[in-house]
Amino acid sequence: MPMTIKRHDLEPPLVLTVSDAAGDTDLRGVTSWRVIGSLNGVVVVDSVLSSGDVAINGATPATAVLTRAWVAGDTATPGEMKIEVEASWPTARPQTFPAEGTEVVTILPDLG
Repeated sequence: MPMTIKRHDLEPPLVLTVSDAAGDTDLRGVTSWRVIGSLNGVVVVDSVLSSGDVAINGATPATAVLTRAWVAGDTATPGEMKIEVEASWPTARPQTFPAEGTEVVTILPDLG
């Protein structure tokens, strides 16, 4: 889902919902989640989430909700940040969400 935030704002956090398109993959088997954000071709966000930042409901294990707090510098430059999530499986084989394209966070200029 698209998000808009003002330059230098650190709230609200980035919340991403990822899911297996077929709905038959149990995402509880992912060993780590990595959020990557690129602005103007430069990676400005690259972090591995802690388990407390990942929520997977046992009734819908093909969907995960990931929360990443913004840190100083993440939103310093106005523009469109392209975001993707990389899941690592026990076989050390990564899988990227979304499979096509990227999520987008629009960082708007502020007045100051």
